[in-house]
Amino acid sequence: MRSSIAISELFTSLQGEGLDLGAPSFFIRISGCSIGCKYCDTKYSWKKGKLWDIDSLVKEVLKSKIPEVIVTGGEPVEEKNLSILIKRLSDLETVRKITLETCGHIFRDDLKYPKLKIVLSPKPPTMEVDFPTETLEKFLTTYEQVYIKFAAYDQKDLEVIKEFAYKNKNLIRAPIVIQPLEVPFEDYSYTSKRIFELVISDKKFINDFEIKIIPQIHKLIGLK
Repeated sequence: MRSSIAISELFTSLQGEGLDLGAPSFFIRISGCSIGCKYCDTKYSWKKGKLWDIDSLVKEVLKSKIPEVIVTGGEPVEEKNLSILIKRLSDLETVRKITLETCGHIFRDDLKYPKLKIVLSPKPPTMEVDFPTETLEKFLTTYEQVYIKFAAYDQKDLEVIKEFAYKNKNLIRAPIVIQPLEVPFEDYSYTSKRIFELVISDKKFINDFEIKIIPQIHKLIGLK
């Protein structure tokens, strides 16, 4: 029996977030998420999508002729066949890099493949979900190709980020990305400017860590 995965959508765009900002990418959005973030921007992906067998997903990646693949959600680590998909993608000569986006609430140790980079994107208090300190620490301890991209809307969110960063300073090897959080009641460009000002006002924090303040550029320029 072929392994299959419920998929919300497949599409081509640029990487609009994080340290690989701007890279042309093929997106595999896995459906399903049990976290329930208040201001999730892809709530449509929570419901179960169309079942795709992994062979067919691989064919779509090959057909795209794009060397960077982003596996996102939903929450992709909830997918039992995720490791099979990552291995198949990693085996493709035409694929240069695979990025896995996860909020870090569920830990997995079966994703150690050479082309894979894991982006931990924990949600802040504004999202009204628990902050997954323990599982984030497990990811940072277990994987080498991993970094954290924190979403933030206000000072309360930033304080949670700083607390985690200082507690785990020895585990944080890559730059810390702070991503302004899009909310429905404030213009995103204004939110981005406000977060920038809040972050750079803390001179100790930006000297103790390498910080990158990176908005979701695809939203600012009107791409998916």
